[in-house]
Amino acid sequence: MVRRILAVATAGLVSACTVGPTYRAPEITMPDRYALVAPVRAPSQSDVNWWLAFNDRVLDELIRQGLVDGLSVKQVLERLREAEAVARREGVPVSGSATYNSNFPSPGTDRQSGSLGLRFGLAGQSRWSKRGADQRLQAAEFDLTEAQRQLLAQITTAYVDLRFFQQSLDFLQDDLRSRLKTLDDVQTQLSAGAATQLDEIRARSLVTETRSQIPNVTSNIVRQRNRLSTLLGKPVGLLNIDLGYRGGQPRPRQVAKIGVPADLVRARPDIRAAERRYAAAVSDVGSAEAARFPTLSLSGDIGEPLSGGTSNRSFGAGISIPVFNQPALAAQVDANTHRAEQAYLQWKSQVLSAVEEVENAMASLQASDESVRQSAQLVELNSRALNLSRQLLDNSGTITVLDVLDRERALSSSRASLANSVRSVATDYISLRVALGQGHTFQVGPAGTATN
Repeated sequence: MVRRILAVATAGLVSACTVGPTYRAPEITMPDRYALVAPVRAPSQSDVNWWLAFNDRVLDELIRQGLVDGLSVKQVLERLREAEAVARREGVPVSGSATYNSNFPSPGTDRQSGSLGLRFGLAGQSRWSKRGADQRLQAAEFDLTEAQRQLLAQITTAYVDLRFFQQSLDFLQDDLRSRLKTLDDVQTQLSAGAATQLDEIRARSLVTETRSQIPNVTSNIVRQRNRLSTLLGKPVGLLNIDLGYRGGQPRPRQVAKIGVPADLVRARPDIRAAERRYAAAVSDVGSAEAARFPTLSLSGDIGEPLSGGTSNRSFGAGISIPVFNQPALAAQVDANTHRAEQAYLQWKSQVLSAVEEVENAMASLQASDESVRQSAQLVELNSRALNLSRQLLDNSGTITVLDVLDRERALSSSRASLANSVRSVATDYISLRVALGQGHTFQVGPAGTATN
């Protein structure tokens, strides 16, 4: 019988080297370049710190504070620390307990005693569990990097939107001054009999229309300020950064270096995290398979008298062989195998989505850049047309007040379109950087802390 037990135990120990699947990194066929640009393979420091392309010190300070105080990053950091604790727990190769008792029931029977119980999975179940925990820890590290990257995008986008609404308010105030001047001119002409009451009503209506737009834009400015406060982990109103408007909207100074689609697998932390979760799922399959094999248990009791007498010591070993629950254990293996396949498909889906995001962001950025050029020309043309219309109205009278009002509307519309196009360039640039997996300036150390 002893020989039979030893034979089973030996078979289990040998099987520890073979039980479970062999992990192979997932692969996917990728093109050698994106559809719209030639590949650029060498990332630079400006690619990592891509927001510096805006050359905006206020934005730089917002990002610096956000990476330190942002609650979304802190939440992911706590999940990382949780994963570290789980990995340490799974690092214990055996399970069991040890107890120590000291009893003093009566004189002459004083004894101290202890007991020990240990369990060893002969097919390496603890090894698979440890491997899976380590792989989930690595995924959590990539999650932290991803949270930092996404926070960069959120802060930068909110700041771009803030400056857009501030620029829009500046344009509206300029429009209001211009239309008040037109109204004053029309009233002067009305007094001289050179204009009609309809002209005066139209001019006054345009002034009122402009004033009606200002409150909504002002409200959007407040909302973006509040959004930035929340992203930086600050209560509304306690953001210690001057967000006053200084003129202009943020625009990137250079186009992003694109790279090749295969670079996404290495650059994007969300894809790397998905790959690590797939690896952990494969380890779970190994753990489930190992659970179908015997478990070795060791136990012992020690009793020592405190004042004379004899010692009692006993030790034993046993093997637990899962027999009747094999169908359930086999079903668990199948379930874990399907979970691993789901994790692989999730990884593949994220890779394909990432390539799509880059392609879409590049197309949008090119379109927005062209829209800025055309909108700038339209603003210049409408501005010249308005000036000429006023001169003709004042000098020759060959143009009507309605023509001047139409030119004012056209100029206002083209300037709003220009501001929106500049905003689109900035947001599309941000989207492209995020899609490329750039912007994670922090690396995660072994203790789970973020360091430069």
